[in-house]
Amino acid sequence: MELHSGAIVARDGKGHDVMDCKDCGFTHLWPKPTAEELADYYSRSFYETHTPKDWAEKEASEQSYWELEYADRLAGLAEILGKPKGKLLDVGCGGGWLLASARSRGWEVLGVEPSLAMWEQAAQRAPVLLGTFPGVDVSGPGLFDAVHLKLVLEHVSDAFEVLRAACGVLRPGGVVVVQVPNDFNVLQLAAQELLEKESWWVTHPAHVNYFSFDSLERTLRRCGFEPCRREGTFPMETFLLQGIDYVGRDEIGRQCHRQRMAMEMNLEKAGLGEIRREFARWLGKQGIGREAVVFAVKQ
Repeated sequence: MELHSGAIVARDGKGHDVMDCKDCGFTHLWPKPTAEELADYYSRSFYETHTPKDWAEKEASEQSYWELEYADRLAGLAEILGKPKGKLLDVGCGGGWLLASARSRGWEVLGVEPSLAMWEQAAQRAPVLLGTFPGVDVSGPGLFDAVHLKLVLEHVSDAFEVLRAACGVLRPGGVVVVQVPNDFNVLQLAAQELLEKESWWVTHPAHVNYFSFDSLERTLRRCGFEPCRREGTFPMETFLLQGIDYVGRDEIGRQCHRQRMAMEMNLEKAGLGEIRREFARWLGKQGIGREAVVFAVKQ
């Protein structure tokens, strides 16, 4: 039986609590939804109810921007692995865009996606299994060089189970890269106080777990990994601190996102991509950024 104890650090408008769990080493919903409840939610409801109806179309239209992230992510994996390509497993691969990008660069790829709607799209771009991880059989290609988990761990009932499964399908010295929302970070809390808002980032049942850079690295170590690199994504909370309140205002939020994309793409066009990448590394060192990205090596 799992043990969970700790202080309640947040509560959403519907009365759902978030516990800073001493036993897990990170914060999470309390009580936690069961694995069965979450599997049903993600297979039938997440993309249909939690995300905007045009999410897939919006994501597809932004691929020239997201290609910057894919290139950075694959370059980081290649650098740590010490070779330009290998076998990549993308868990929660969405529409399969990263898989397609990696495949075009010579990587051998496989994806796992629980949403039927997104699996249908992803399967047109790369080999993708429908289901949850662990659960589906990914042993066909043998051991992987890298496992990619973008915006997955915040959604699962048992983050330890997912990371240990990732460790199990990696070859010795293989790399996992995990990207999660960096909730309860100092900029977010400052913006919350400034705007006098509830904890808008607590979204039951979609987000079960809430990580910081430090708690994510602790969790990775408990699951057989040694973290070796941190990066933060653009700190969207800076818009809130400028007085641009996008919380619950979709069009304002989209405009902020467009401005963020324009800045990063223009840096790249100006030949200043290394500034963008160094900024991401600096954010990681400070523990800020909208999302925390950690690379870790299997021990």
